[in-house]
Amino acid sequence: MAMIFCTECGKKMSSQAITCPHCGCPNKTLGKSINGLYKGKKSIVIYLLLCWFLGIIGAHRYYAGKYGTAILMTVLTITFVGMFITCIWALVDLIVGFCCLGAPEKIFAE
Repeated sequence: MAMIFCTECGKKMSSQAITCPHCGCPNKTLGKSINGLYKGKKSIVIYLLLCWFLGIIGAHRYYAGKYGTAILMTVLTITFVGMFITCIWALVDLIVGFCCLGAPEKIFAE
């Protein structure tokens, strides 16, 4: 059994441990070999829910990793005209999200 260092606390732990026994951080090297346990996969359903409920402030874009446009949506929401623009923008994102249900990799930034 090989020993590795935890990416959070830096203490030694087993390479087969699911989490660090010291801090509880997931073992990222193990997660890459277990079917998507810790690959950072994002859910299209969560994206659509964020778009529906918090789309006006760009929460779905933060989740998708598109930080530049997410910040722009958040800032635009401050003004009345900007709020109208972000409502339309969120609606378009919602429609695109539903169209990409079968291929979520088209939505999420790498």
